[in-house]
Amino acid sequence: MIVLMAGAALAMIALAVAGLVLAIAIGGGPGWAAVLPVGLAFFGLIFLWQAWSLWRDHFIALERLKGAVVSLAGNTSSRLPQLRDEVAPEIQGLHAALAALDARNAQERAAPDERLQAVLASIPDAMLVITDDGQVSLVNHAAKALLGAERVAVGSSVYAALSRTTVLSAVAQARQAGGPVDAMIGTLEEHQLTAKVASLAAHGGAVITIPAEEVEFRAELEADLGLHDVPPPPEPFDENTPLERLPILVLDTETTGLDVTRDRVISIGALRLVGGRMYRATSSDRLVNPGTTIPLRSTAIHGITDSMVADAAPFAEVYAALEEVMAGTVVVGHQIAFDLAMLREECKRNGCAWVEPACLDTLLLAVSLLPGLSGASLDAVAGELGVSIHGRHTALGDSLVTAEVFASLLPRLADQGIATLGEATAFSRRAKGFVRAQAKAGW
Repeated sequence: MIVLMAGAALAMIALAVAGLVLAIAIGGGPGWAAVLPVGLAFFGLIFLWQAWSLWRDHFIALERLKGAVVSLAGNTSSRLPQLRDEVAPEIQGLHAALAALDARNAQERAAPDERLQAVLASIPDAMLVITDDGQVSLVNHAAKALLGAERVAVGSSVYAALSRTTVLSAVAQARQAGGPVDAMIGTLEEHQLTAKVASLAAHGGAVITIPAEEVEFRAELEADLGLHDVPPPPEPFDENTPLERLPILVLDTETTGLDVTRDRVISIGALRLVGGRMYRATSSDRLVNPGTTIPLRSTAIHGITDSMVADAAPFAEVYAALEEVMAGTVVVGHQIAFDLAMLREECKRNGCAWVEPACLDTLLLAVSLLPGLSGASLDAVAGELGVSIHGRHTALGDSLVTAEVFASLLPRLADQGIATLGEATAFSRRAKGFVRAQAKAGW
């Protein structure tokens, strides 16, 4: 940038000198000797400004593309963002080549899983895989038909369909036997099902198969085996802790409005990370009864109504559970200062102890890191990073998107030499305009 500006300045001087020489050469009077160089310099400046703008946009596009490649190298769930229409053809060609390479690599990574899913989907018996706490991580069509699709959806609790006592007893027997066992498992309607149960041992959870001869066969399967991953207990950290080892809680709140002194929290979503690795089994999404009505303008954004929170727990109860998972972690969020300010005020209002956590703001990091960012909203940042948008404007949905944004930012931060919590915190303060705006808002 400095080289370009210096070159522009030299070019302007050269144009002025050339204009002066030209004026003298054509015999113009003293007035022409002054006006002509100024005119030439003016038009030269316009030309150079346009040229500089083109060069700037060109290098910004290259920097964006480089950042996307860095994200892909460090986080395989990242995707190349869409290019803006005005970029040069050679950059469009490079982007297309990288997109084709990324698609091929993604296809190769997915192929073994697709084959395994095809094998498992061909099993005619009803099949469920559950985690240690009873979350369904895999289910086939026969199990859905036998037990109810909503009851045994991936991520739901198997105890919405099966008796907790009989399932836990069968899993304990399988662990003790070190292999599959035959068991009778009860449904909530008190029917008894003949099942075979096998423990997954070190991986946590169990596999349950139930004969389903009367169920129409379909080779369909849903799975999220990442639900078996459990984060390690948070380790002590300080400003020198590497970002990739940082115990993190991604947090988002939905509220009745944006005034932290008057508005109330009505939903809290959270998700644990260690560095950029997400542990989806730890995700939580709790509604909060605010003890007041929710304005229609707020409901229009997040969809939460008074009737939805009527039977929800009060803030103090929900915060007690949040406090347990937040302890010992760095809290990450998009505009996290707002969420923490809301929680702080709610704690004052409800007599809950509040300890200010260490935090990182994905908005401040993105604004400081990404050149040519078109906006600072979570949608804009996610789009810049190639992160898919899903479940926005719900506390858990925003937490999941923010977690993916943070994971995509980590390799780009490392590429800039930002490797520790202290370095990331200092780097994020470069977004001075946003820092001042947050402070002015009382966050």
